[in-house]
Amino acid sequence: MDESTSTIGSFLSGRDTISTKDAKLYITIDGKVIPLIEATKFTAKLEKNKEDVQTLGSRWKHKKTTSVEGTGTLGGYVISSAWLKYALPYIQGGKDLYFEITLSIEDPTSRAGKQTVHLGEVNLDDIPIGDFEADDGVMEWESDFTFEEVDLVTPFTGFDL
Repeated sequence: MDESTSTIGSFLSGRDTISTKDAKLYITIDGKVIPLIEATKFTAKLEKNKEDVQTLGSRWKHKKTTSVEGTGTLGGYVISSAWLKYALPYIQGGKDLYFEITLSIEDPTSRAGKQTVHLGEVNLDDIPIGDFEADDGVMEWESDFTFEEVDLVTPFTGFDL
């Protein structure tokens, strides 16, 4: 195989995988940027909604993408009452909390480079209040969320795929 046509070569080197320990999350609420130092878990994805399309002359059930939905999960340690404070205005008849998330990851060992993604119109499904058990442990929380905007601010540039 001629490796000169690809920056990857024939095999992925283990060093080029990306360590999740190098991820950083920031939320922006009312213009205030807050590093999410308590985060231990983050996932986000775009889910495509598809409709069935059946046609004469074909035995295949085709699919047509008609919309997308942004969903994810955010979790971490409980170290403040911030989420509950942000939820109270809605509970008391005010507005619901929508915010932004900026995530970036850059593993200095990997040749993949850095990626930064911005999510907008983020809304939590659950608000952490408490999580206690009698055994050893620390307080943690987790919530699913939705988002309605996504922007690839800085793509990985290390490999030309």
